[in-house]
Amino acid sequence: MHMEQAQKIVIVGAGIGGLASGYFLREAGRDIAIYERSDVPGGRIKVLQKGDSIVDVGTQYFHTNYVETYKLLEALGLKDQLLPIRPPVQLMRNGRGYLVKHNTIRYRMIPLGSNLKFGRIILTALRNFGRLDPYYNGPLEEFEDIDLAQYVLQKCDKEVLEFLVRPIISAFNLSDPEGESLAHFLYITKQFLTSSDTCLPTGMITLPKKLAESLPVTYNAEVEEIEVKANQVTGVRLKVGGESRRVQTNAIVCATPLKEVGRFLPVLTDEERSVTRDFKYSQFPLAVFFMKRRLPGNQWAYVFSRTENFKAAYTSDASFKCTQMVPSGKSVMQVWFAGEAGEQLVDEPDDVIIQLARREMKRVIPEFENEIESVEIVRHHTGMPRYMVGIYPRLRKFLKSVERIKGLYLVGDYYGHSTLETVVRSARRMGMG
Repeated sequence: MHMEQAQKIVIVGAGIGGLASGYFLREAGRDIAIYERSDVPGGRIKVLQKGDSIVDVGTQYFHTNYVETYKLLEALGLKDQLLPIRPPVQLMRNGRGYLVKHNTIRYRMIPLGSNLKFGRIILTALRNFGRLDPYYNGPLEEFEDIDLAQYVLQKCDKEVLEFLVRPIISAFNLSDPEGESLAHFLYITKQFLTSSDTCLPTGMITLPKKLAESLPVTYNAEVEEIEVKANQVTGVRLKVGGESRRVQTNAIVCATPLKEVGRFLPVLTDEERSVTRDFKYSQFPLAVFFMKRRLPGNQWAYVFSRTENFKAAYTSDASFKCTQMVPSGKSVMQVWFAGEAGEQLVDEPDDVIIQLARREMKRVIPEFENEIESVEIVRHHTGMPRYMVGIYPRLRKFLKSVERIKGLYLVGDYYGHSTLETVVRSARRMGMG
C-alpha cells in the first residue's frame, strides 16, 4: 500500500459541495487534496452533448434567491453569463394546458373553491415565513411529523393534491407527496413564491468545471474508509487507478450523499448508521429525445397528472429553456419520471424506458413518434434528498452526534432543502470555520 504523509485537508467528492469546499478552504489559505470517484467533476450536475447542443440532465437551474451561490458565480466571473429561463410551464389536464409559474396565486386548472382551500397552506407558510429558511433545516416540530398527502386531503381536497401539490413536489424534488413531511413542503412553498430561475448557456456543468480548473482533483479515486482513532480523524484509505493508498490527515471534508457517509465511517454507532441508511433520495431515469425539428408549442415544460394515468411526471424542451444551449433550434425533449414510477423504472432496460416515454409523449404531441432523431437514457440513483415524516429530528441528532469526531466535516444538501444553495452554504460555513 502506498503511503502519503502530507497533512492536507482531504475532500471526498468533486461535486459542487467538494469543489466549493476546496475553493473556500483555498481562499482561507489551506492546503487541500480532492478525491473523486468518477472521471469528471460535477456530481449530480450533469450534461449531455450532441454536436453543438448542450443539455442539462441533472441540476437544471439556479433560483434567483441563491445568495451564496450567486456570490460564488460572481467571484468566478460567471454571474454575468446567467440567463433567465424562458417561461412558461403548463400543467396538462384533460388535454388542455394551464399556465403555472412562480409567484402565482390563482391556479386555473382547479376550481376556485380548491384555490381557496390551498390558501390555507399558503397562510401556514406566511405565518411561519420568518422561520422558513429554504436552505437550512431549522426546527419546525409542529409540521415535521405530518404526512403531506394526508394533510392536503384533510385540509384541502383531492384537486389540490393532484393538480398543485403533487406537481410542485415532483418538479422540485422528483418525488411523491405520500410520506413526505409537511415541513419540507412549507420550505419549498416559500422558495416557489419568492424566486425565479436562471441558467448558464454553456450548461450548469460550467460552475463545477470552472472550480475544478484551479483545484487539485484526483479522479478515479474510490474512498474505502475514513480512519478514526479515539474520535480523531487520522487518515483515509482509497484506491486510485486500482492502487491502494493511505493518505494521512487529521481533517476530512466528506462532500457526498449521506448514504455514502455511512459507508465510509465504520466508527458510527448503529443509531447513526441507521440515519444514513434511512435518509432517502429520489431515484429516476430520464429519457432525452433529440428531435429532427422544433416541435409545435411554445412551452419550456409540460407537467402531467397521475390521475390521467401518466407515468412521467413532466417533460421539458431544452431548446426552449435556453436557446443558446441548442443553436440548431431543434427540440430536445426530456421526459422525467418521478416518485414511485421513477423508482420502479430506474433500473429497467433502456428500451423499456424509451418505449414508455414515447407513448407518453405521443399523447401530448401526436407527431412526436415520427420526429425522433436519437435518444439517450440518463439514470439518477441519488437524485434529490427526500424529507420523510420522522427524519428531521433524527437528522439533527445525527449531525450533532458526529461532531464528536474531531477533524470530520460534512457538506451536503441534507443541511437544507434539496438545493444547490444549501450545498454551497454548508461548504462556505465549513470553509470559514
